[in-house]
Amino acid sequence: MDRSRTKDASEGIAPMGITSLNEAVLSNQPESRYECPVCLNWLRDPVITTCGHKFCKGCITSWLQNSGHCPIDNINLSMKVDIFPDNYTKREIQEQRMSCPFASKGCAVKVTPLDLDAHIATCEYNQPEASSQPEIRVPCAFHAVGCKETFDSQEDMNTHLHNDIQSHMSLLMNAYSEVKINSDISNASIDAKEQEAMSLWEAPDKEGAPSTAKPLNNTSALIRALYERVVVLEQRNREQDIVIANMSKQLSAFAVAKMKQNNEMLLRYCMGNYIWKIDNFKARCDAMLKDHYKMLYSPGFYTSPNGYRFCVRLNISPQNPLCFALHVHLMKTENDECLEWPFNGRISFAMINQYDPDLTQRDTMMSNSNLIAFRKPNSEICVRGFGYTEYAVVSDVVRNGFVKDDNLIVRVHIKCV
Repeated sequence: MDRSRTKDASEGIAPMGITSLNEAVLSNQPESRYECPVCLNWLRDPVITTCGHKFCKGCITSWLQNSGHCPIDNINLSMKVDIFPDNYTKREIQEQRMSCPFASKGCAVKVTPLDLDAHIATCEYNQPEASSQPEIRVPCAFHAVGCKETFDSQEDMNTHLHNDIQSHMSLLMNAYSEVKINSDISNASIDAKEQEAMSLWEAPDKEGAPSTAKPLNNTSALIRALYERVVVLEQRNREQDIVIANMSKQLSAFAVAKMKQNNEMLLRYCMGNYIWKIDNFKARCDAMLKDHYKMLYSPGFYTSPNGYRFCVRLNISPQNPLCFALHVHLMKTENDECLEWPFNGRISFAMINQYDPDLTQRDTMMSNSNLIAFRKPNSEICVRGFGYTEYAVVSDVVRNGFVKDDNLIVRVHIKCV
């Protein structure tokens, strides 16, 4: 690589006001022992390698991040063990003094090589050369009405005004005629619109009914009538807003009631086959692990439209805090007096593996007529449940594909026998 060519390319554009490199600038170039082989500029925070080469600390750091070897002799280098500060060279550079590139303009400041750029940016002699402004010609005093003459001086314009009085008067007459025609057209248009408005509007009375007063014959009366009309319309608009707001509230309440009714219908007609989708499962699981008295209950579902009603409970097992417990509970219904007690049937659980259905955990159990859990409930939900105190290991449920998109799915099928 041609180093001198690379060096020229890295210098960029000279500061504003410098048009060529004078002798002072050329003398400010670093000696080879003070020059970084990477940036070809004065060494900044100089460091020396174990192979004996000097670089700017920032330059060699960036270089080694990409290549890992010396840019001069290609020897492998490490920033931690092969790079050392070169304080001797740093002191030598700080002792150097360089003249400002604007010394020819009067700047007598001398700074260290590393401070030269900062000085140039703030040097009071770093000013752009004054550029010549184009000569401004004086327009004719009648240029607004069409005269296009311009002059080098005020004296020339005065001579023009004295000699061309007739042409200037002609331009003034033409301009006046155009203004008069436009004004007549505008006034005629305004009068026509005013008459049209007065024929369309009448001032309303206090109740909003049209007035039987005489037709309006001036602009002020028309404005008053229109204002009264606007007030009446605004009042009606506010009344309509109140009606719409009340109807919106009623519709929202109806939608909530309808949704609740639909959910109740789904639970009543699921025929004992209920799918319980537990959302936000991670937060719920963490809460149960912190407090073992926290439990999750499903909505109540029916074995038939007028049959038994059950719900499902999921909680941390009191016998083994590393496992989930899963139970069903009977719930009170309006038809309990017509049902046969104790309940007799088959209960099936399935904890769905949402990534591999073949790994879904399935379990089935039969009711026991001797247990309180299957007798007619005396409260909204029977205190005693029936199921598994150690149904599944918590870590297996969380990690092995049972939870997807922070949802856990448990399917329950209860069939009377």
